Amino acid sequence: MLSAEQIRAHRLLSSGLDRSATSAEALPLWGLGLQDRDGSSRLALAARLPDPASIPPLPDPAEASGLALVWSLRGAPHLHRRADLPALAHALWPVDEADAAARLSGDTGRLAESGAKPADAYRAAVKAMRLAVTEPMVKGAASAAVTKLLPRKYSGHCAVCRSTHVRELLFRLAALPSGIGLVPATKPVVLAPLSDADAITAGPAQGIEGLVAEYYRRHGVATTGEIAAHLGTSAGCLKPALPDDLVPVLVGGTRTYTRAGLLAALAGVDLDAASRLVRLVPGSDPVLQPRDRAVLTGDKERQKALWPVVGQPGAVLAAGGVAGLWRARAAGSTLTITLTAWHRFTARERAALADEAQLVGTIRGAGTTVLEFS
Repeated sequence: MLSAEQIRAHRLLSSGLDRSATSAEALPLWGLGLQDRDGSSRLALAARLPDPASIPPLPDPAEASGLALVWSLRGAPHLHRRADLPALAHALWPVDEADAAARLSGDTGRLAESGAKPADAYRAAVKAMRLAVTEPMVKGAASAAVTKLLPRKYSGHCAVCRSTHVRELLFRLAALPSGIGLVPATKPVVLAPLSDADAITAGPAQGIEGLVAEYYRRHGVATTGEIAAHLGTSAGCLKPALPDDLVPVLVGGTRTYTRAGLLAALAGVDLDAASRLVRLVPGSDPVLQPRDRAVLTGDKERQKALWPVVGQPGAVLAAGGVAGLWRARAAGSTLTITLTAWHRFTARERAALADEAQLVGTIRGAGTTVLEFS
């Protein structure tokens, strides 16, 4: 049996929040990438790097080295090491028709109504995207260009933009295997070919076992369904990729699984080191990604506050777990960070939070940063 406290500590330390890494590339989180929401990945990096000057800017797709911003897991924007993209494209390519259907989620039913098969849709969308997006293009223009190259069955009417275009998730999932990345800090989103697009191919499917192993390394425990949800497929499709050494374990009375080789490390995790960490992390941070949310907080009302349907706040990490929420609002050059406390902070923790708030302000380019406690 393991405690939720032990799993929390493992997740805090395994993602680099102890600031022991000397550069962004050395952080132990690139195996699954770093989700980005309007530049939030830079806040996640700031929470893990000892020197703010070492936090890299979000990269342009045309750059030849370093990091890249792409639509990857679940079609969400993630920051990845550029060198990892060819293997990642293979790992995320569907292994069969059922896997393609699971990855396309809600689009699968709509495609079926039009007589389209999910795996065929993947291949057709990638081919069209490679032909259509040969230079930086606003998302709407790119979608329209891809739509023109595809049979009608791969498109549908969109009530939001009042037009007919290629299915949204299909469009997003086809981008990486097409060698297409995202230009950072653009609204509307701009797509552009990656500098190493020629090294990225659409299939064959291989390497998803590595993503599963990385999930266990980073998060310690998980059910097949939880990992499948994170990778954007189904539990049934993921079963063949599970490690051979999985063992059942109870975490706070809930049955889950870990790898036999991780048990000793999880049981012996440094709880004191984790409890000393004080950080402000964005809502898209890796420690908030796992679906077993009771590990972070068993309080249902706090779970609703931390993971609302829309507008997810950042999390305050202190005392070995989530100690509150934070939100930021800008007015001119002033950034005000409002912190909702779930914990009575010590003087040391309050001083550390003041420093972390200033760091958030620096990353966001604020002239003045104000920290308020709610």
